[in-house]
Amino acid sequence: MRAHHRTLLLAGLLTLTPGTARATAPAGLHPVLATLPGSGGTYLLGGWQDGRWLTDAQTHSRMTTGATYTRLAPGAAPTRVEGGRPASLGEPCEVTFEVKVTPAREGLAVLASARLNVQPRPVTALPTRNATYEAAVRDELKRRGLPNPQVTLTRVIRADLDGNGTQEVIIEARRFQNGRDDYPPPVGQPGDYSLLLLRAVVNGKVMTTVLGEHIAPLKPWDPGSSDPMPMATLHRLAGVADLNGDGRMELVLYGAYYEGSGFSVQQWTPAGLQGTPLESGCGV
Repeated sequence: MRAHHRTLLLAGLLTLTPGTARATAPAGLHPVLATLPGSGGTYLLGGWQDGRWLTDAQTHSRMTTGATYTRLAPGAAPTRVEGGRPASLGEPCEVTFEVKVTPAREGLAVLASARLNVQPRPVTALPTRNATYEAAVRDELKRRGLPNPQVTLTRVIRADLDGNGTQEVIIEARRFQNGRDDYPPPVGQPGDYSLLLLRAVVNGKVMTTVLGEHIAPLKPWDPGSSDPMPMATLHRLAGVADLNGDGRMELVLYGAYYEGSGFSVQQWTPAGLQGTPLESGCGV
């Protein structure tokens, strides 16, 4: 249910910062969707209209017809798709709205209004073998109590998010001895982790922002004990796109645990990470 998957998602308020790109979205409603990994469905996260973000419930109530979207998937060229009207998933996720998309495509993706310039600047995938970024992940894991981590970068993305001429880098790294690419095991083994970082140069210094993190306990969990189960969570970058036409690109984050998953939309600025009310997910 929503109370469970929201613990995977960041929260806050969207703010503007000086010195960043600014533009104005075309009039009308601009829904935002995201597709689950594998053969999962496409969820309505919310939208933008009249200069403000809308929740999924607010957006759902304003969608009288379907819409055309730009689909952004990792490693693939943008494509145009048509989406129908959202419908509730039903129990136990009756407040989650799914949208049928044509042509249907599988895999993790972000769908933004086709009337927006969703990527005003290049979003580039970098090689996942990089000593500098591996060191950054290793340092962060050690700082969080994981000695001698086995570092595996699974995705590295570079983009000028806020239009100030400086590139930011998003680093995705994970290791689960059991589980799948799209979902972690119920409980991680010692040495397991999932880490999502953003690296940026601010005032001449490299700054690291943690977008999502999970580190399994160093001692294996005994299911026969009275200790609570240390539930494993997976954190991934679903996409980077300008979802409201202001010239700055938001981060769409994906989080999963063994019984559910969800999305949140965040905005990075040199002042820090800021949240939006756009989110959705399903779990028990």
